[in-house]
Amino acid sequence: MLRTVGIDIGSTTSHAMFARLRLQRLAASLSSRYVVVEREVLHRSPIVLTPYSAGNTIDAAALEAHIAGWYASAGFAREDVDTGAVIFTGAALERENARELANLFAGEGGKFVCATAGHALEATLAAHGSGSVARSRRDHETILHVDVGGGTTKLAVIEDGAIVATSAIAVGARSRHAGRDPDERRRIAGELADMIVAATRGFAVSPELQLLPPLPRAATPARITLSGGVSEYAAGREPAEHNDLGRELAAALLALRGALPAPLEIVTDGIRATVIGASQFTVQVSGSTIGIGAALPLRNVPVTPLGGEAHGSGPIALAVKWQGEPEHARIRALAERIATATDRRPLVVAIDGDIAATLANVLREELHFAGEIVTLDGLDLGDLDYIDVGAPVSPSGVVPVIVKSLVFQR
Repeated sequence: MLRTVGIDIGSTTSHAMFARLRLQRLAASLSSRYVVVEREVLHRSPIVLTPYSAGNTIDAAALEAHIAGWYASAGFAREDVDTGAVIFTGAALERENARELANLFAGEGGKFVCATAGHALEATLAAHGSGSVARSRRDHETILHVDVGGGTTKLAVIEDGAIVATSAIAVGARSRHAGRDPDERRRIAGELADMIVAATRGFAVSPELQLLPPLPRAATPARITLSGGVSEYAAGREPAEHNDLGRELAAALLALRGALPAPLEIVTDGIRATVIGASQFTVQVSGSTIGIGAALPLRNVPVTPLGGEAHGSGPIALAVKWQGEPEHARIRALAERIATATDRRPLVVAIDGDIAATLANVLREELHFAGEIVTLDGLDLGDLDYIDVGAPVSPSGVVPVIVKSLVFQR
């Protein structure tokens, strides 16, 4: 069992989710890979306004106090949590001290709590946490998930349970300042809603608002699912005002339902979708036949496919695809490629197959590989930005790996 926490620091609100993951070893082909087979939500924190200091900064002391309170109300000390993620979303990424705070909470938050951010990852987490990925897989249909927050709108196209495209625009409840005049507020909200509708149809908005490329204009989805803070107003679940255009933007989106490419449905855990995804879906778990030849944890390790650009200094992770039988000659040939791929250390080799321990032995014993190296199996990293590799978790000895994207304003 792994205990995880997801913390979402948004432009308007912040909150946390604690969960327990049950792992099971795959029995097929004597695999050592572990998969998550059950996720149990242990505690949902209150939703609080994100605290800000004077200037363009987040109030670190107030935020730390909130997080300490969330742990206490969940009944956990920080050392009780095995793994997790701190997510800075939307306009919170633009605050001057966002990177500093992310590193602070990553270093202090339990055994292995990391900081993650980035629009594509947020879109992915919201799609998972909303239940839209699971629904697409179950019903074998295409779903377009849309998460509208304070500063951004994230979109994800899901086909048969797989996210095939993401996009993001800088449009949300706090995108523009609005006064008290109701007509002016409705006019601005209508303009913002028009841009969100355009994004759902694959059209680009103005360049300064287009955070990720537009969605491909592919087949029409069966349905559109909506999450994020604005969805709480759209569902009638949020009575409070937060000095933004959340209520007006929700009304404008509902008025434009007919212009959307598919029927609109509001998910149950609207504002919590991203943090649910963060607490439950960021973790991949490497099997027990791994090779550890470096001090763990390792944080913010950039990922590149084997054969890709691997120059520079500092740790690096090579993503390796493996097919076929684990014959010694094939493993030896792979080890030779890895040994000459880069001189960066520590080196993490992440394999989607089940040969990590054997590969480590060949590298060390036969090729006399020098330097720190960690080989992990059962990981399908794909085209990612960074990973964190946690320390082995007792008693199974599995290693949690969190995939993430670090994107902060310079």
